[in-house]
Amino acid sequence: MAFLTRVVSGARVSWASSVTFATVGTAVTTLALLPLLDIAFDVLMGADLASDDLVRTGYAACLVSLAVTVASGVVSAVATDRNLGVFQEVCTLRRLDPAYWLAVSLVPLALATVTGVLSIGAVFVLSPGHDVALLARVLLLSLGALACGVLLGVGAAGLGVSLPDPYLGATLLASALPVLVGVIVPVSAYPAWLRVVSQVTPLSGAVSALTAGGPALVLRDLALSAAWCAAGLGVSQVAVHRLRQGARYDTI
Repeated sequence: MAFLTRVVSGARVSWASSVTFATVGTAVTTLALLPLLDIAFDVLMGADLASDDLVRTGYAACLVSLAVTVASGVVSAVATDRNLGVFQEVCTLRRLDPAYWLAVSLVPLALATVTGVLSIGAVFVLSPGHDVALLARVLLLSLGALACGVLLGVGAAGLGVSLPDPYLGATLLASALPVLVGVIVPVSAYPAWLRVVSQVTPLSGAVSALTAGGPALVLRDLALSAAWCAAGLGVSQVAVHRLRQGARYDTI
């Protein structure tokens, strides 16, 4: 019960400090307008590159957007906590605090779910075939994308704790993932060396599973995301040790 109480309390603080619902305009822009514009950009870029399946591009952009939205939300929450001193107070008391990391993930997870429903629904409505079977597959894959987003977010946030810019991990995820996992064009069209890199990039399995493959690809994504998460938490433990010694990490 104590664990659940701490999780709920942390999630309530994260919800209260979120600026997403500061105004109606902010909520609409954050949850709908910006994600839909990102997906439209990917689809238009795919059209310029003569992609043969723009519906796949749209759904792939939705899956990656889900993961990136969750990860960015986790990174933002932890960065804010670090700058306010909350992270130092919480994480120097325990070597690893699952309740804290779960609490900072719940609000981004909830907000990303709203964004995902809107984005996936928009792609389905605008697709010429209105393929219900493909829609069901995308909805199932989106669950894996959300889980990967949490793991990647915790990893990126852990890395950011010891950096002057705590948002660097989220920035790298947002810029690299769409390219490496084959959102705009399939990975099969990539050079051989880039296909190898894609195989060890989280979300590449989910994107590939849009057209072929099964649960094994999603499990691979989760395993890769878990490895990045473990690496980030390991780095965060080094930062916590230094925080105990009085080190400071100020944002540039």
